[in-house]
Amino acid sequence: MSAVRPAAPTQLETVLTRLREAIMRGRFAPNARLEEKQLAEMMGVSRTPVRIAMQSLAQERLLVYNPHRGFQVRSFSRQDVIDAIDVRGRLEAFSAELAASRGLAGDVAETVQANLVATRTLLDQPAHATADVDRWAQLNADFHRVLLEACGNPLVGTLIGQIQSIPMASAGLIPTTTDNVDAVFAYVGEALAMHTLLFDAILRRQPARAHSLMLEHVYQGRERILQFLEVWPGDDASAQSAGRYRITDPAAPPPAVKRRRRPEPGR
Repeated sequence: MSAVRPAAPTQLETVLTRLREAIMRGRFAPNARLEEKQLAEMMGVSRTPVRIAMQSLAQERLLVYNPHRGFQVRSFSRQDVIDAIDVRGRLEAFSAELAASRGLAGDVAETVQANLVATRTLLDQPAHATADVDRWAQLNADFHRVLLEACGNPLVGTLIGQIQSIPMASAGLIPTTTDNVDAVFAYVGEALAMHTLLFDAILRRQPARAHSLMLEHVYQGRERILQFLEVWPGDDASAQSAGRYRITDPAAPPPAVKRRRRPEPGR
C-alpha cells in the first residue's frame, strides 16, 4: 500500500506564509505600507491571494488596515518587545524545568544532539550570509520547539504561540541586514553555548538548573535583539515616501543599515 503524500500548499497558503515570515523577520519596517500590486508582481501571483493574505495578517494583528493608506505593518514599541520576551522567557524556563523533571526519550535526545551538531557546523563556516542567519533561526526555533514539546504540558506551548505573534519576540527571530551578519553569528556562538548547557541540565534531570539557564538564555537573546533594534531603520514618513523601505522580495534582506556610532567618553 503506497503512502499518502501530504497535499501541496495552495497558492494562498504559500503567499500567506511568505508574507507572515517576512513581517516576523523584520523584512518590512514598522508602519511600512504594503502595496498589493507590487507584492503580487514580486511573487508571480495574481493580486487576489495577496489581498486575502493581507486580510488574514490583519486579523492576526500583524498588519493594520487604513482606508486611506491600505495595509501597513503594525508598529510594536520597544517595550512591547521587552514585555513579550520576558513572558516568553518565564514560560520557556517552566517548560525546561518540566522537561528536566520528566527526562528526555532517547529519540528526542538524539534530535537535540543532532541540532547542536548542525548549529556548530553552521557556526564554524569561514564566512556567513543572510541565508545562514535564516538557517540558524530555523535550527534555534527547532531546538526550543523540541524542548517545549518534551515538557508534556501543551498549554505552555499554546501560550508561547500567542506571544510569538509579536515580531522579534520569537526564539531566533533577529532583524538582519547585510551588514550585521557577523554580529548575529557572534550571538549564535553564545546561544549555542547556552543550548549545550541546557541540554546537559535536562539530561542530568536538574530542573532548577534548567529553569535558571533558560531564563538567562532568553535574557541574553532579548538584550541582543534590543541592540539590533537600536540601529534598525526608523518609521518616519519621509523615509517611507522616498521608498527607503521598499524591498525587492519578501524573502530578501532589507537594505543595509549604517550603525550609529556611540559617542566616546568625555565627548
